[in-house]
Amino acid sequence: MQNFCWDIGMPEVSSVMPPVVPVIDEVISVCSIKDIDVWTVAAKHIVQFISAKQYTVIVPDAQVQTFAAVTKAPYQVKPESLFVGNLKEKIAQTLTPGNQDRVGWYLQQFVKISAVLTHDDRDVVLIWDADTVPLKKLEFINSSGQFIYYKGDEHRKSYFDFIERALGLKRTQNFSFIAQSLILKVSWARELTNALAQSAQLPWIDVVLSFLDKAEPAGFSEFETLGTWIWNHHRDEVIIIDRAWYRNGLSLVGNPLSLPKRVWIGLAKHYDFISFEAWDMKGEIRNRIRRAYRRVKLGLEGKFI
Repeated sequence: MQNFCWDIGMPEVSSVMPPVVPVIDEVISVCSIKDIDVWTVAAKHIVQFISAKQYTVIVPDAQVQTFAAVTKAPYQVKPESLFVGNLKEKIAQTLTPGNQDRVGWYLQQFVKISAVLTHDDRDVVLIWDADTVPLKKLEFINSSGQFIYYKGDEHRKSYFDFIERALGLKRTQNFSFIAQSLILKVSWARELTNALAQSAQLPWIDVVLSFLDKAEPAGFSEFETLGTWIWNHHRDEVIIIDRAWYRNGLSLVGNPLSLPKRVWIGLAKHYDFISFEAWDMKGEIRNRIRRAYRRVKLGLEGKFI
């Protein structure tokens, strides 16, 4: 008896596998007591709206217990010294006497990068500013595996002067990477710090301090430096989006601890996230008038400040 094999037109199975979309291994924030009100709100929103395997906030050693009291699981609270030892003293010795009030500001940037470098190269980390509250579900990696970056509009010449001195890279992007958050592969940060270390045969932090303008209050930006490195070496792996976020939250709506739910809902209609930076309330009267107008325009008028 003869056997017949019939071709019933089975679909071909593609040998091309879809891209493996990475996940965020850790969200890292650095905070201090001046921003603890914002952090109390931000921590809850971050866990709700940003998916990650792990969440960590790093604070001055003496403030660990204070932050632990207002920071709930899954967040971990860790001391700065775990990542940078007594670096604060070295920064103070590096900066000019008139610039000593910026020691803590510089220290936080070194802490963030040092915390990223504790991970394996294959990991993905999101650096998130502790004074910033996400307002809705946020995605930082698209379906193609590209990393998503928000745009900032800050442009400090001193940041790019540093980058050119230390790394030989000029500014070619027409936006800022200072947008309250920055996602990256740990390997990218390692490339950057290795390049710094090799340029002067010193530890990367010492190289940064050596290239700083010692009298400049804002002479180095971790976001701008990392972003510029990534833009120059891994541009095809990132995508820049133009979604709205807002920086002057304190002068716009006041202390986030006291905001009613309707204000958060109103903000989320217009922005992806909002920052509450301590310096904001020092603005001129003209800026306060502008923000009062913005509240009305956004439908946020009311006695909630």
